[in-house]
Parts: sequence; C-alpha cells; structure tokens
Amino acid sequence: MKQHTPILAIVGATASGKGLLAQEIADETGASLVSVDSRKIFRGMDIGTAKPSLEVRAKYRFAMIDCVDPDQTFSAGEYTRQARAIVGERVARGERVILVGGTGFYLDAFINGLSGLPEVNPEIREAVLRKAEAEGWESIHAEISLRDPDGGRSIATTDKTRLQRAAEVLRQTGIPIRAWQQDSHPDPAPWEVIVCEVFRPRAELGERIRQRVERMIRDGLVEETAALLAKGYGPECQGMTSVGYVEVISFLQGLLTRPKMTEAIVTHTRQYAKRQRTWFRHRPYVRPIEFEHDVRQRLIETWLR
Repeated sequence: MKQHTPILAIVGATASGKGLLAQEIADETGASLVSVDSRKIFRGMDIGTAKPSLEVRAKYRFAMIDCVDPDQTFSAGEYTRQARAIVGERVARGERVILVGGTGFYLDAFINGLSGLPEVNPEIREAVLRKAEAEGWESIHAEISLRDPDGGRSIATTDKTRLQRAAEVLRQTGIPIRAWQQDSHPDPAPWEVIVCEVFRPRAELGERIRQRVERMIRDGLVEETAALLAKGYGPECQGMTSVGYVEVISFLQGLLTRPKMTEAIVTHTRQYAKRQRTWFRHRPYVRPIEFEHDVRQRLIETWLR
C-alpha cells in the first residue's frame, strides 16, 4: 500500500546545490533527510565529500552518512536495505521524507530493487570508464562483442549506460549480463517516490565545481587525506578511490604539483558530473527541473500537490 504523501528525491550533479535546496524544503515542510551518496557513507571523509555539518545532520535527522570506514565495502544492496529500513520507520510515524544525493545506482536500487546483478568493484568501474574516455565507447562495445556476441548485438554502440554495465559485469564475473538478468527478481520499494533532478547550465555548473574544489582545498582537503593515509587507509581502499582523494594522494606522493592537483580534481569532478547527468537523463522516472529562483516552490508543488 503506497502512503498518502510520496517520498521526494532531489538528485543532480555534484555541486548543483541540491543539498542546500533539500534543507530549505525540509524547513518548509517538516521533512527529514536521507542521503543518496556513495561517498558520504565513509567516516572521516568529510571535506572531500562535502558532508553536511554535525549540526545540519542533527537538525534534519540526516541518515545514511558515516556508515562505514574507508577500507570497508558498501554495496548498493546494503544501502537499499539500510535506507529502506530508515524510511519505513519514518513513514510509519507519518513523517515526510526527502532523499537527496547524486548516486544514481543507489537511487535506482532503492526505488526498483536490485536486479540480481552482482555488485561491481569500484576499481573495475573506473577502469571501464578510463578505457571509454581514452579509446571511445566503440572499444567497450568491441570488448563485449568478443566475449558475448549476442549481448554485443543487443546493445547499441551509443548506449553508454548499458555498455558500461555489461562490461563491468563481464569483467567482474565472466558471465554475460543477460544471464544474470534472466534470473532476477526485482523488489520495488513499497512507497511512491517522486524524483526531481535539479540541473544548471553547463558553464555555471563548471564554475561552481571549480569554486567548490578550491574551497575544499582551503578547508583542509590535503590535510584530511594525509590524516586518512596515516591511519592506514591507503589508495586501494574503496573510500579512497573517490575523486579528490586520488589526486591529493598523487600530490602527497610528489607526482603532481599543487596547481596541477587542483586542476585534476576540477577536471575529474566535471567529468563525473557529466556522467551523473547522463545517468539521470536515461531514467524515465526522473523529472528534470532547471535550478532557477523559484525552484524550491516548484519542487514543493510537484511533491505535495
């Protein structure tokens, strides 16, 4: 049975302003917040993941932050189990809930359930993306076709999302993605979820990303990364593969100058934001809303009308 008031999910690219927007809507509607972010789950990684302050977390009962240490794994399945349990408790008490974040895979799992596909090592995911960026998505299609000819014929060379997932599963398991999907039993969430992607023009978002990166470095991103390394969290840890930390580690190892480190973080964050927008653009349940002066009121009307 769907509850009367749906859940609102505010998603979008990094640095789009969705976090502050969600807080403003929570102030107006009395809602609590649940993070949909695969990096804010890691303890000790505060500056580089733009975590809300402890005061903000307490005010909005901000859940799904600081769930595991940087050297622990955390899958979309685990996110779905924990987030659904929290949302279920709040909905049962008649509370309004807002999901906010930019990790599309987590959101998809929360709404639709897991498709039965295996969780992919983040290093494999990044390796596929690096190859696609260096050699083109045609190279990923050729890799799939060589090992799974039927699968290759069923995916267009322009369908980046499906190509990426198929290549990841093949590399992780050696089994074609179709074989996994045939045995899947999705478990959709028992609540209606209204998903709105707030977006900004590309140039504006790019400048916001630069400003955020420079602010993170001023606030101590290098020192935070050094402290994590000193605690034994090396570059091989799941959390430390995040954009920002990878580049700072290279700086600390003497492989990048400070200016080149900054530029690398800006470039890689912009590339990540582009992938986020592509993900949400290909999800039929996502409603795109441009970030303009009346965006808060439009979101509230979309949610509660």
